[in-house]
Amino acid sequence: MSFNKAMKTETRNFTRKVVHGHAAVILQGGAVLRGRAKDLSLGGVCLQLTEQVALGLSCNVIFEAPLNGNMVKVSATAKVIYCILSGTDGFRVGLQFVHLDAANNKTLAEVML
Repeated sequence: MSFNKAMKTETRNFTRKVVHGHAAVILQGGAVLRGRAKDLSLGGVCLQLTEQVALGLSCNVIFEAPLNGNMVKVSATAKVIYCILSGTDGFRVGLQFVHLDAANNKTLAEVML
């Protein structure tokens, strides 16, 4: 396999959807990092934050996503799977959902339709 083909292989398990909503990451101890949701899937969400966060960190995340012309909130327990410096905009942070309750899971599924 050539290098270019290897670089283009998609390893995500779920389809992504671009979103533009407010987001907050609540760390253990209660500190809150505010940012913006950039894209999401049934398995996780990508946020733009001004602060760097550690890989593997467990947290709670709350973000807004569009549903039927309104912004709805989704909350979940998640862990940080990547944190990449994104120019002068801060950090792109990938969060993988660890737990969504039934109501948030239903809302997320509706958003992803």
